[in-house]
Amino acid sequence: MSDCYLRTLTLSLAIMAVLCGCTSKEGAEFTRTIPWALTGDWLVGDLHTHSRFSDGVLSAGDLVERAVLSGCQVMALTDHSDLTGDIATASPEYMAALRQLRSRYPGLVLIGGIEWNIPPYEGREHVNLLVDPSIESEVLPLFRQQFDSLERGQSEDDTDPAEALAWLSARVPAQSRAVLFYNHPSRKVDELDDTGVDLLRWRRVSPRMIGFEGGPGHQRSSIIGSYKKNYETIDRWDPVVANIGGVWDSLLARGEDVWAAMANSDYHNDKLDYAPCTFSRIHFQVPESTEKGVLEALEAGSFWAQHGPVLDDLLFAAHADGLDLPAVPGETISLNAVQTVSFHLAIERNANAAHDPLQTELVSNCRSGTPELVNSRMLSPDETGTSWELQQLQAGADGKSCYARMRVRKQVDNGPDLLAYTNSIRIIIN
Repeated sequence: MSDCYLRTLTLSLAIMAVLCGCTSKEGAEFTRTIPWALTGDWLVGDLHTHSRFSDGVLSAGDLVERAVLSGCQVMALTDHSDLTGDIATASPEYMAALRQLRSRYPGLVLIGGIEWNIPPYEGREHVNLLVDPSIESEVLPLFRQQFDSLERGQSEDDTDPAEALAWLSARVPAQSRAVLFYNHPSRKVDELDDTGVDLLRWRRVSPRMIGFEGGPGHQRSSIIGSYKKNYETIDRWDPVVANIGGVWDSLLARGEDVWAAMANSDYHNDKLDYAPCTFSRIHFQVPESTEKGVLEALEAGSFWAQHGPVLDDLLFAAHADGLDLPAVPGETISLNAVQTVSFHLAIERNANAAHDPLQTELVSNCRSGTPELVNSRMLSPDETGTSWELQQLQAGADGKSCYARMRVRKQVDNGPDLLAYTNSIRIIIN
């Protein structure tokens, strides 16, 4: 990293993580649950794209080439399960294309997947299914064949999403990876709360459902995200995520570790979308630079995302008195007698924001038990970080824990602001 402050902070935290994996002192406990935290490689990627296998304008090869030229180190091909383009999604030709493109671009982590139009929701619900290469040729075609209503020639009411998720859980071996997330959740809903109900229902069947695509694609659309029904995006993010105290925060307050710091292109064409990794970016910290490694990072919450881009690097961490190790998003600190937690943010600006003040926003329910913006501070262009303390922490709706998440904002004149989002850090209050 070029920024001295961020490099120094990251290095010091990494050294502590290597020296000790578990610490318990004077009532505070923390076990490293993301072993690669602070030391794993960082990769930039996009997990939602479409080719001519469904309704995209580019061939899979041209799409991947464009993603690589745009700086993607990770990409998922996620053509629709209920549409057929030149060749059907998840067909043998689809699988062959994935293998050929991995050979052609060995430096790219290319994940196979489909965008599932979940019945029986009248086209309202879209979920991305991503799998690692060891199972893609088996799982994706069978999943489409068995649980896509168009493929089965049945009505939407004939397919139960719970059945599909249970099948997936049983089908995927323990050593393999399969991850699902809820795309553009508010685009077609009648009520925002419906998205939380849906997600909880699906997560009860399969913990492979990790959360929401908080930053939807179609960012070049005349209506950002193509949110044309009841709800609009808020500073380019879905209201499920952007509303403080909304659906995402309510789930976190209930003790649900749901991840939503995800911004994808949903690339179909240049009219609706920016090319992968040019405007919407997910930053993954991974245990290994492979498809399986990225999926493991997704499961763990080891990623953050942005539009812009505004930042090249971001580190958000929590620490309590008596602990040698900090926690990062996706991890949990347990407090006994200790009732003060410090939060630290370090950033490295992208060239697009090198001379701009940036607003830091700490969102948490730890101060009052209710999700709120607990602290906001403007960083001058020469500042690279900030810290906060919260004392006498209060439990949220689950009665035993609270959480904190972070956003960084670049204010934009005459348009939506540009934001980076992290996932949450959980704090157990005993």
